[in-house]
Amino acid sequence: MSEDNSINSKLNFKDIFFTALNKWYILFIALLLCISASLIYSYFIVTPLYRSTGKIYLTNKDAGKISTSEIAISSYLTKDYENLITDRAVLDEVSSRLGGKYSYAELKRAVYIENPEDTRFLEITVTTASPNDSKKIVDTVCSVAQEKIIELLGIDRVTIIRGGNVPQSPAVPNVSLNIIKSAIIAILIFAAAVLAMVMFNDKINGPEDVEKYLGISVLGNIPYQNRNKAKR
Repeated sequence: MSEDNSINSKLNFKDIFFTALNKWYILFIALLLCISASLIYSYFIVTPLYRSTGKIYLTNKDAGKISTSEIAISSYLTKDYENLITDRAVLDEVSSRLGGKYSYAELKRAVYIENPEDTRFLEITVTTASPNDSKKIVDTVCSVAQEKIIELLGIDRVTIIRGGNVPQSPAVPNVSLNIIKSAIIAILIFAAAVLAMVMFNDKINGPEDVEKYLGISVLGNIPYQNRNKAKR
């Protein structure tokens, strides 16, 4: 019980506040170091990646007479289309049309397919180190997927709603987000340092500390006098 009281007495919010106020320069240094490290990482270490997205739409000839059950089946089959687009049947052809610049394995890692819930839309996203290549790959994947889905899965019509765009800024790294993360880390480091200073500070700075930590009332105090000065 006394141990808990000792810990609680050391974790006095007033002490924490004034320690933080007096040691503000630690926060400044931590922010400077963390943000500098974040900027160095973002601009000089990590490779920028650019993201481009295209969209296709899947329909049948009898689209105007679709029942609710057919919509459910169609949504379920959309997963098949997603798998087909990242299959060798499509990506090998994409690689060939791009002159073999990207292998099947590289395209497999670069291509991401997303199907918005309860729709027949497929969003095809490509992420590479080149903004122009990201657009070219998206456009080629959409074109080859359009042909292969009709040919292999018997879909009557696949419409390319939107081709890829040339991204103007990288998706990775997100410099602003990295700066925010580094600032949060710096603040946590500062908070931990301040708490450690307060918890492990055993100095007695005055009568108040004697009463607070030792439970003894101070009747008086003897002023400190430098002996060397006294001899002079």
